Amino acid sequence: MRMGKGRSKRLIGSAVAVAAGAGIALGGTASLAQASGPHVIDGKGAAYNDWGDEGDLSRHSHTNSNATRLWQSVLYADGAKWKDSDGNRHTFKKWDIDGSFGKRTESATKWWQQHEDTEDVDGIAGKETFGVADDFLNGPSGSGWVSYSGYQHDVTFKRLAGTYYVKIDGQWKKAAYNWRG
Repeated sequence: MRMGKGRSKRLIGSAVAVAAGAGIALGGTASLAQASGPHVIDGKGAAYNDWGDEGDLSRHSHTNSNATRLWQSVLYADGAKWKDSDGNRHTFKKWDIDGSFGKRTESATKWWQQHEDTEDVDGIAGKETFGVADDFLNGPSGSGWVSYSGYQHDVTFKRLAGTYYVKIDGQWKKAAYNWRG
């Protein structure tokens, strides 16, 4: 992995957040992704190793889902860039978090993978990509809060009884692979 200025700053922020939230953890359940195929984004114990066993999100797999919404939140947090048909780069914005893994999300995922120096730069958020991203999760603390320390923004999720939730229109919804709403 690359250790640029942004990465160092983020690592320091992550260490501070982990120290602040230490000792307050919720119990989890066995990974649903491993048990019978992916149903929800899940985890147990410290959040920094929750996502390395997740299923694939792409334009062809779990395209419309709250799991995709969670991944798009990571892209937004890191200020990922997507390329339009003219080759111009645009920053992934909050309004791009729509739960649909389309061309923008695929392009921003490739940018993110390249920026994080992953082995595969394929536009698919799978085990390797999620496994790199979860290094920047902090928590859970308090009432199940888990934060992602991004280069541009920090985003917050909830993890209750091992299941991740994303906030949609003011309500917490399961980060499920097969539906959104």
